[in-house]
Amino acid sequence: MIKRNWLIVPLVIIGFYYNFWRIKNADTEMIFQEIFFGFLLFLFLIFLGFSLNKDFKKFKISKSWKSYFPSLIGLLILVSFGVTSLVLDMRDNSPTIIHAGYDGDFNGAWFEFREDGTYKFVDHAGIGADITRGNYQMKDSIIILDKSTIGNVIVSNKLAIRIDSTGEKKMFQIDEKHSVVNDKFKLIINDNIEN
Repeated sequence: MIKRNWLIVPLVIIGFYYNFWRIKNADTEMIFQEIFFGFLLFLFLIFLGFSLNKDFKKFKISKSWKSYFPSLIGLLILVSFGVTSLVLDMRDNSPTIIHAGYDGDFNGAWFEFREDGTYKFVDHAGIGADITRGNYQMKDSIIILDKSTIGNVIVSNKLAIRIDSTGEKKMFQIDEKHSVVNDKFKLIINDNIEN
């Protein structure tokens, strides 16, 4: 069966790796990442087109709907691409209530705290970014994260929103005694949030 329907093999292999890499790299961004995924999708569609054409020719001869089996597998894999993308996009559906970050030109970081008690932390540097997701609790102006360290940037699981000497609302990392851990690292609170 595989010998007659050899197009199933590249469809399954490309489909598996597309979904695997999409899920594995869901929380990282690289400069050429979307080009790579676009290439894999294009390659998959080429093989799916060949499969549909071959299966149509086989159906004209045999009049059996079983001729479309490889194409059906390919279409199911194509649907799985959409489902994977939808599920990954649904993680950011809750509206953002606090957005805090800093922009260091070439690098930067920001938090998005959401209504549903989840956060997204993005640490970017030039050609890529690492994204960390988790849960938080907020008590007054103190935010408690579910992780005590995030990358090389966040070294405390407690953040405090305070007004600094310039009158701006900023977010600082604090320790158990509510002292600022590193006063040079502060995130500016962005009040203009677009959801």
